[in-house]
Amino acid sequence: MNREQIAQVAHEVNRAYCQSMGDNTVPEWSAASDHQRESILAGVDMHLANPDVEPAASHLAWFEAKLADGWVHGPVKNLEAKEHPCMVPYEDLPPDQRAKDFLFRGVVHALAALPAEPDAKGAPAAVLTLPVAAVGVKYVGRRDPHADTLYGSGSWAKNQVKAVTAALARQLLKHADVFIEVPLPAAASTVVQQRKAGETQDDLSQELRDQVQNMDKAALRDLAMSQFRMKIDGRLSLADTRAQVVQLIDQFGT
Repeated sequence: MNREQIAQVAHEVNRAYCQSMGDNTVPEWSAASDHQRESILAGVDMHLANPDVEPAASHLAWFEAKLADGWVHGPVKNLEAKEHPCMVPYEDLPPDQRAKDFLFRGVVHALAALPAEPDAKGAPAAVLTLPVAAVGVKYVGRRDPHADTLYGSGSWAKNQVKAVTAALARQLLKHADVFIEVPLPAAASTVVQQRKAGETQDDLSQELRDQVQNMDKAALRDLAMSQFRMKIDGRLSLADTRAQVVQLIDQFGT
């Protein structure tokens, strides 16, 4: 995590602690003033640069920053008058206020120790642009034409072969009396490769998103289980079921 993210989390932990003590005056990070953010960032920088610094030092940094901004000691926190009960030496703070400094220090070091997330943008370009394998599926059902409203694969003519994604093929091939897997003809394979040559994983995910818009609830639950090994509650509405499947696609891809 970068310093801004660490500062935001540390601030929100502090805000939650203050709320637990009955103090609801601490704003959310998004509503904090520039001075508040700069003060928190300064505290983060201090702890990152000096991991052995004790909370007393962080209180001193906070105290000096507040003092420079015109704050003075007061019995209660008053934003307009710039009065704060913690504008005292660290040793004069009550135990509950000292806890805030320990929390801040602990959060900063815990977040700084988290392993860095892999940089997807740094992946080799070849990984993102490899042609995606298509599966040949042939319609052998009795209806001609056949409109697939279950999986959203469109209209099929008798003995028609289509190149579809592996995810869709798994769904269609469950109906062995209607669809069978066949090798793609050379011409069709060439067309598919040309169409897929520049297609990324995001493109395929969008294609699957489009398909689920035409699926009924049973098909959506079936897709979630077969593609993502996720069981969706059958009591959910069609819209909620579809939303969960789309969320799975967004999270895991095709």
